[in-house]
Amino acid sequence: MSAWKPYQDATLVKLRVLSEHSLGRAARSMTALLGHPVRLAVSGITPMSLGALPRLLAATDSGVLVGLRFQITGEAEGQIVVLFPQRTIFQMLGMLLARDEGPRSLSAQERSAVQEVGNVLVSAFLSGLGDLLGKRLLPSPPEIHLDNLTTLMRQVAEDIKGQGAEILVVQALFEDPERRIEGQFFMLPEMVSLEALLHPAEEERRVDA
Repeated sequence: MSAWKPYQDATLVKLRVLSEHSLGRAARSMTALLGHPVRLAVSGITPMSLGALPRLLAATDSGVLVGLRFQITGEAEGQIVVLFPQRTIFQMLGMLLARDEGPRSLSAQERSAVQEVGNVLVSAFLSGLGDLLGKRLLPSPPEIHLDNLTTLMRQVAEDIKGQGAEILVVQALFEDPERRIEGQFFMLPEMVSLEALLHPAEEERRVDA
């Protein structure tokens, strides 16, 4: 039996609304950091098998991608992955550090700056989501992945494996009329945590039983 049978359309609509509000806060924080307008919009909420996770990359830009990976901690568990095209990374570094935007190897300082952008983005998102749900949600320090992102997604799938064969993928896209900031944002909540977040009363009844 599919783990998704109990999830009705209303629940998915609720998750979309919560995600959109939280991404709005994340976009405002990122705009303030970069001094450049950025929007984030939910592009889909999809049940997916763990084995299909590496194929998420197939729909992204075919060029070089930089990945940031976060663990969700606090009163829920899961993972967040943010993917930026390499050209977006150099453009953000130009805004933050007044550096040349041409391709090059990233210095330690530049990697740290990229991680800080991701940390501001994900912290604001989880803070917004936690406020709406009355839960404490925090990100782990970000891991930065500069190559072999298929392996990154396989590692994400392996970490979630204990929670079941299917997960929900909340996917969002960066929107920028000037096309300076592009990328994709994936939230992958674990099934048990998602149930506790969206149906706390049901979880309490299960514990009491």
